Amino acid sequence: MTTVAIMSSPALIPIRLASKQVLPRLTRRTCQNNAAVWSPKSHSCIINLPFIHSKRLIHSANAFPLAIKTLSTHTAVGPLQQYTSSSLIVSNEKSSINQAPALAATAIQEDGMSDAASQKEKYEKRISEIKDAKLIFNQAFKNVQDVYGRENMRFPKEIIWLMGAPGSGKGTHTPAILRARGITNPSISMSSLLSTPECKDLINKGLMISDGKVVENLMHALLHCEPEVGVLVDGFPRSEVQVECLKLFHERMHELRREFKHTPLKDFFPRPTFRICVLYVDEEISVNRQLMRGNLIKEHNAQVVRSGKGEIKEERVTDYDELLIRARYQIFKDHYSCLLKLSKIFPFHLINAVGSIDSVMRIILKEFEYQSSLELEHDTYEAISHIPLATKIGIHARQDLIRRLEHYCETEPEIFSTAVGFIDQEVSPMVARHAISGQALVRSDNPILSDPKIAEVVISILSERGYAVTMDERVHETPKRVDPETWEIILERTHVYALNVRFPQHHIQPLEQKF
Repeated sequence: MTTVAIMSSPALIPIRLASKQVLPRLTRRTCQNNAAVWSPKSHSCIINLPFIHSKRLIHSANAFPLAIKTLSTHTAVGPLQQYTSSSLIVSNEKSSINQAPALAATAIQEDGMSDAASQKEKYEKRISEIKDAKLIFNQAFKNVQDVYGRENMRFPKEIIWLMGAPGSGKGTHTPAILRARGITNPSISMSSLLSTPECKDLINKGLMISDGKVVENLMHALLHCEPEVGVLVDGFPRSEVQVECLKLFHERMHELRREFKHTPLKDFFPRPTFRICVLYVDEEISVNRQLMRGNLIKEHNAQVVRSGKGEIKEERVTDYDELLIRARYQIFKDHYSCLLKLSKIFPFHLINAVGSIDSVMRIILKEFEYQSSLELEHDTYEAISHIPLATKIGIHARQDLIRRLEHYCETEPEIFSTAVGFIDQEVSPMVARHAISGQALVRSDNPILSDPKIAEVVISILSERGYAVTMDERVHETPKRVDPETWEIILERTHVYALNVRFPQHHIQPLEQKF
């Protein structure tokens, strides 16, 4: 229980107006009588804030330096009711408010002067977090390695780190993500990992579960997965330190791969693939969805109680209290700001989860389509990347076809006319004979097809006319004689060219007699 004492003095009484101009508005839960106790002797107001720390009350240490100096934290002597107000006000009827504008201007000036110091503090804090994360991760990894042994630190190749706003449908859409990536390992929920008796004991004692313990539990869970098929982790990372630990974990997996690359265990240490997936909905939709979910569960449970049929569903406290719901959404926003730092390192999938279940699933399937540049080894991808993709090979096919035909007609008319004559004499009659079937197989031993240019022109002309053509060359060997001296069988080779010509099939509706 935290109690804030706001001290007043004649010089600082005008803070009433200045606080309205500078301090951010505060939102508290309820406004009740006797929420604050004013002491005229000490010019102080004792306010009981059971769920807001005194530093968070001001919101920013630089927002109002004068007001900061008037705050002090005391232990509550007796229970006081909750206090609410739209702004922090300290007043005295005997004082004038003429000094308020000057105080506000002074506060703003001091705030501007502290910007440089604030930036320096943030930088130093960031450096400190990175150092702390290294210590935390290294110790957690060592603890796990001592249990399994270094050669058994075989983590899944692909890990999807899933985060989502409250009410975004993580539970609904997780199966779609798993199907899209072919993952058969059960997903890992951080909330479940932190529900162990050991973690509950820490919580019951009023202690925080350390980031080191969170990382250690996560690695234990990952080592119990089948490493070949990947896994989805729900609810990690959730802090700056955990974000740094995730980067270190990725580096450590690469380190293990390099270490065992030239050993019989190399296949157990593949190149890791990390993906960050965030399901996003805005705050109002999140609030409405959770309140609706709470009402539906309440109605369902009431029906079960009345009828005696069905199972009681778990009711979440956060599905009924809008303030708690908005507090949860704020926590998600804080976590999301941490995740953004990973967007430049790993594939980052921000999925709009506002639409219907089917539309969101289609977005998920599109986002998680196979991407060779992300999943193949770098050397493997570089070796094959010059081969055009099947989905893109036909983009300029029409332009290339026209260019080839124009080139042969203008620069090599003899080859062009020879190809046209072959089509007229041998291909067109066979196609006409199979006009209804939609496919014709043309076999020819005409030697002109041994010329690659003529073969190319024949295929190009038929393709331009709308036919789908494939050509195959086969060699038939026929025994002709036997060499009397060596008894070797002399074979005669004949080249046969097969053109498979496909075109739209025509359907004939049978005549039905009616009596």
